[in-house]
Amino acid sequence: MKQNRPTVFPFRIEDRGLSFFVGFLVLIAVFVPMVRLSRCGRVGLDLIFALMLFSGAIATIRHRVFLYLIVALTAMEFSADLIVEFNPSLGYRGWDTAVKISGMAILVVMTLRHTFRPGPISVHRVMGGVAAYLLIGLTWAFGYKLLMERRPDAIHFQSLVSGIPTGEPSRLIYFSFSTHTSVSYGDAYPVHRMAHSLAMAEALIGQLYPSILIATLVGMSLQARSDPGTGGQVERQSDRDARIRRGMHANLIDESRN
Repeated sequence: MKQNRPTVFPFRIEDRGLSFFVGFLVLIAVFVPMVRLSRCGRVGLDLIFALMLFSGAIATIRHRVFLYLIVALTAMEFSADLIVEFNPSLGYRGWDTAVKISGMAILVVMTLRHTFRPGPISVHRVMGGVAAYLLIGLTWAFGYKLLMERRPDAIHFQSLVSGIPTGEPSRLIYFSFSTHTSVSYGDAYPVHRMAHSLAMAEALIGQLYPSILIATLVGMSLQARSDPGTGGQVERQSDRDARIRRGMHANLIDESRN
């Protein structure tokens, strides 16, 4: 029988890391578009983003090489954000945004592997699926940001607020999740052909992902209950081991009494 890869961190740390991971993603996706980001706000967003990547790596990655890679990319992107924030002339090539996208793309793949790995269905697996869905939308938001650093008019926002550039992450996060969930209010739409392609791809993923996730998790749950060669056997084996241990403990008690 195939053995599961040992975890890098204890289960409690991975559990808390997953909770923080989902929490940071919800914070970025829901609350960031509400506020106008000053310099302190942008630095705070960069810090939250770095903590999100780190907690996601702890929760979902079981390969030490990929874990160290995500940690290195997190340190690089946070340092790059600070450099560009205080010296904007260095960010015209979009290298800081490209580092963000690279880290999130790796984390998306590892989160999906964590979600669809063999084993029983649990709340942590469902949380992993939710985290992957939010992370895909956030990755696309910074993909739009990278495009607008080259083509500032790639996405048109109808209701512009004075002093807020259209390439600010809060606007692009709002646009990305509006596209991701196919909830469009008509106040922002792609203009450039590359933006059209990105928006169409995100809309397709946003529609197909929930169906695939639910179907896969339901299928895995039914298979684990019916197929003796999968998770059901693992669970029954653990139950048998527990009964054997209880029996051995009872025998030791009886022998000590005799």
